[in-house]
Amino acid sequence: MGAARWIIVIWLGAVVVSTALAGWVVLWHRMSVQRDAMRLQDAFDALSFPTPAGPVMGETLTVVKIAYQLDQDDPEIRARAGPAHFDSLWYAAGPGPRYFLAICTIDASGVAPRWAVRCIDEARMRAALSDDARAGMLAFGEAIEA
Repeated sequence: MGAARWIIVIWLGAVVVSTALAGWVVLWHRMSVQRDAMRLQDAFDALSFPTPAGPVMGETLTVVKIAYQLDQDDPEIRARAGPAHFDSLWYAAGPGPRYFLAICTIDASGVAPRWAVRCIDEARMRAALSDDARAGMLAFGEAIEA
């Protein structure tokens, strides 16, 4: 009987340790994703967007949608695991009304995001947000139909 108790104690200990380890990994992943998202938001806020009335800073715009696009793995150009780089498309509405698309590209080095800022017209903005009712409401101030 003594050996059976030790086997149960060892098994329960392994379960507790593996559960704690898995919880730590999940928490670490969430914190790193949140840190990266905050870094990108800070970089967006520092951007300058051209308007006829003069430049507008990113922090004054309303980001209505962020769409992510991952590239395929390319082991020849990447220095770390995962996609070679990813793009995120940031759709924003500003005063006027003015609509903007900021394209963020981060390469495999992950050093700093590169941004390309474009003014887009209302038709392109509506087309980009056609599948997202919440983003459409934020961009155009329209009520969501039930």
